[in-house]
Amino acid sequence: MTIIRNGRVHEQAKTDHPYLETFLTSNAASSVRLSPEADLHKLAPHLARLNTIEIEFPGFADGRGFSIARQLRRQFQYKGDLIASGPLIPDQYSFALQCGFDAVKVDTLTFEQQSEAEWRAALDDFQISYQKGYTAVNGPAQNVFAARAAKRAASLPQKYIGLSAQAALERALKFDFKGEIVLASSMGVDSAVLLHMVSKIDKNLPVLFLETGKHFGETLAFRDLLIKTLGLTNVQNIKPDDIDLAKEDPDGLLNQIDKDACCDLRKVRPLAAHIRKFKVQITGRKRFQTPDRAHIEILEVGSDQIKLNPLAHWRAKDITGYMHKHDLPPHPLLTFGFTSIGCAPCTTKVKDGEDPRAGRWRSSDKTECGIHFIDGKWVRTNQPPTTFGDYI
Repeated sequence: MTIIRNGRVHEQAKTDHPYLETFLTSNAASSVRLSPEADLHKLAPHLARLNTIEIEFPGFADGRGFSIARQLRRQFQYKGDLIASGPLIPDQYSFALQCGFDAVKVDTLTFEQQSEAEWRAALDDFQISYQKGYTAVNGPAQNVFAARAAKRAASLPQKYIGLSAQAALERALKFDFKGEIVLASSMGVDSAVLLHMVSKIDKNLPVLFLETGKHFGETLAFRDLLIKTLGLTNVQNIKPDDIDLAKEDPDGLLNQIDKDACCDLRKVRPLAAHIRKFKVQITGRKRFQTPDRAHIEILEVGSDQIKLNPLAHWRAKDITGYMHKHDLPPHPLLTFGFTSIGCAPCTTKVKDGEDPRAGRWRSSDKTECGIHFIDGKWVRTNQPPTTFGDYI
């Protein structure tokens, strides 16, 4: 059996999951296989100990498995791995992902009659659906009814509700904010996703990179690789003011004395001087990241600068899936345990089980660099962002 994730052959299935009745008699099993007739109410009390559920499809024309997947995700709030198993075809792949599946398992003979390329291509074949998608490799797909509502919407933010990340960017860059929009990028672990999307629309979009003078060499090399790979033609390296550097940090050790002051000198002020020239800023904010971001919309107005959050509804595995699908290079330091990467003196590796940002300003109360815009003013803060200023 062959398992397909993110449009690729990810692994060969080596173990069989027990059917529901067998699972219910076991106290150790952490996976289960469901037939289309399975009673989910019997399974519900045991969902917390499950990390994998495989749902059988007797034939590609039998859609009961899709309904089971949506029930597990929406009604029962199952968060683990969900695999569709059976003679599915590439045309059904996007639909499976929208219903909540993480992968599709097909027998090797069936897969040989298709191809990995067909499964990958299928992800781009359907840009709109009749249901609100649970997820998809390119983020939540646009729903037919959301699209219609967006066209009838009176306010600009409402016109972006339901749009996929790519559709939101295309609308903003080509129509609503053409020539008035900017992307500030840290060239961090997630940055390649938005940069890739932008490169498909406008390779000359202004992209601001804060050259603090304290970056890892790997980050600078990663920046150069992304510029070359994606063909970006307008990446601007923003540096701190030389006079301010000589006055406030002559020996380059300010980060050891006052981390907030160092961020203010090398990040906040340099970026503020450039980014306020634009009407709109593209951010990489996502709802899952912090409680303050749990309800952000794709387009946010009401501040001095409009925020476009194309990835608002994405999850961590949507990011990973997109990078795999488009063969985007990972940040070189990710392999070594750096899951959130800032300046070298203030970034350490993250241990298993730690928060992804635990390596930033370790052993201090500081959690953010301070690039925020609140009530029309640039401020320094140790608190998570609330309304503005994310450096992705």
